Amino acid sequence: MKIRQIIPIVFILGAFLLQACAGAASEGAIQTGIAQTLQISDLQTQAAAANLPADTATPPPAEAASATPVVDTATPPPIVSVSENTNCRRGPSVFYDQVTILYAGEEAEVIKTYDGDHNYVVIQIPDNNADCWLWLRYADPTDFSAYGLPKATLPPTPLPTATATPVSYWPGTWNFRVYHGGVERTGTISCNVSGSTLTCSGVGNPGAFSYVFSGSIAANKLSASGTYSGTGSGNWAAEIKSGNTNQFVGNLDMGSWEFCGWRSGSSIPSPCQWP
Repeated sequence: MKIRQIIPIVFILGAFLLQACAGAASEGAIQTGIAQTLQISDLQTQAAAANLPADTATPPPAEAASATPVVDTATPPPIVSVSENTNCRRGPSVFYDQVTILYAGEEAEVIKTYDGDHNYVVIQIPDNNADCWLWLRYADPTDFSAYGLPKATLPPTPLPTATATPVSYWPGTWNFRVYHGGVERTGTISCNVSGSTLTCSGVGNPGAFSYVFSGSIAANKLSASGTYSGTGSGNWAAEIKSGNTNQFVGNLDMGSWEFCGWRSGSSIPSPCQWP
């Protein structure tokens, strides 16, 4: 018989023996003793149960069912790639400075769209904290409206870079030399420029002979060509000499005659002919 069953019986028998031996005691006292005995028995039973072997302990509750795996339902970020190397700029046009290049096959995250020109979006530069405006001509995809991205603000329009106007070195008075087959003529000519038109006229020695040159100056303001008249006629071409704007070299009649000039303070160029 288990100990928790034996202990109450022992106490109950003891109570009856006390009742028999104490006949003079009142019935109320006996009932009180029995109640106290039962209370003590219950407390001892509880204490004995706490010391039971492990295999008699209350089994643990059944394992809870495995938790349902968490599924990531977040929308992936908008990614763009290009099929050809594409410039990425500070704004949505070629007037803005280039920041970097998104290379063919390279991916970047789109962080902003632009309502003003749907051919551009703002991307995060790969492996960089900066951003830039990407032209979508070679991009895939090109529509990012479903992502609800912030709208980009148009950057200030860059100021145009002033282009220096080339200086024309032709106006003024030149000493000149014409030479061919042992015949040399020298003299002075005075040149005027109007837009891209060049006109020069002068008189040379030996003897009295005259030249009138007319023609056009190239966009670089360094070379010119046209026709001449006076002592003979034909074509001419000349160029301000590199490194010395006080000299020019050229030819008459498609190279038949050397033709060159120099200003006061400079010397005759050598060679005289060009090209």
